[in-house]
Amino acid sequence: MRNTVEGQQKHGQQDHIEILPLFSTTDKNGRMTALQPGRPVGRVAPLLSWLLAAAVLWALASSVPFGALLGLAPTPEISKFLGHPVTVGAAVVLLLSAIGATGGLYSRADDQFGQIRVAGLYSMLSIAGGISAVAGVLLLWTFKNNPSRPFDLEAIVTSPTIPPELGAIVGAGFALWAVIVLLRLPGSIVHAQRRQADIERLRVEGSSFAGTLTAIKFDNHWLFNYPMFTVEVTYIAEGSPHVVLAHMRTSADRVPLVGSRMLVLTDNRGTIQVELDPSNEATFELDVGKYTPSDG
Repeated sequence: MRNTVEGQQKHGQQDHIEILPLFSTTDKNGRMTALQPGRPVGRVAPLLSWLLAAAVLWALASSVPFGALLGLAPTPEISKFLGHPVTVGAAVVLLLSAIGATGGLYSRADDQFGQIRVAGLYSMLSIAGGISAVAGVLLLWTFKNNPSRPFDLEAIVTSPTIPPELGAIVGAGFALWAVIVLLRLPGSIVHAQRRQADIERLRVEGSSFAGTLTAIKFDNHWLFNYPMFTVEVTYIAEGSPHVVLAHMRTSADRVPLVGSRMLVLTDNRGTIQVELDPSNEATFELDVGKYTPSDG
């Protein structure tokens, strides 16, 4: 894996490459954190422009359905404009651009923090934040143009046309989603940075031991398409054997076999990091279908 990363860097490729298999003695599933060799601990600043761009694209793309379909157009003229085929076509292009920008944001967040949980929260924030923002702007604009109109939720049932209240309800749902994500994101970022700092410190200051993957148990669980495992790593320290239990997330074609050489990094704080020994070529399970999730 390290050779692959170095080779792509030499050829100037900047595509994100996740370290697989990924091991953690403390976390599992989406909270497992990676730090590519030579990379610094992740930072928020490089992601802000991508987050803003993705949110703006989602806001522009969602202005058409909110204005033309959910009753949040401030005037009939604007409603007609938002429902015009050319405008709808432009909204489709913006939607595709928003999806692409969100994918780029996800990839860069994963690259920065080495954690798909943080990457997912960034993506969700761009979607929910952009959509709720445009819903709020259109709602305020609509009632500003008609300040005498009361806000009546019963209009959702009784109105012969789609009332602004329906758009407000949908927009409020996205706003609540955005608030929940925004509350969860800082703690997740701190957690990822702490884990990356531990890995960085262990690689520089920790004690390194050669280990062996002595047991691997499939948890019969997948995170997306990544199978999850519980593994056992054995190493010798100060003349006595030690056993480390860890969670492993990998792809179906990169499941290491028992007996694979491992690297165990430890310190006097009790922090432990295990990873495949980069100085030895690992052997992986040949039966890829063995750990591939079924479509059913």
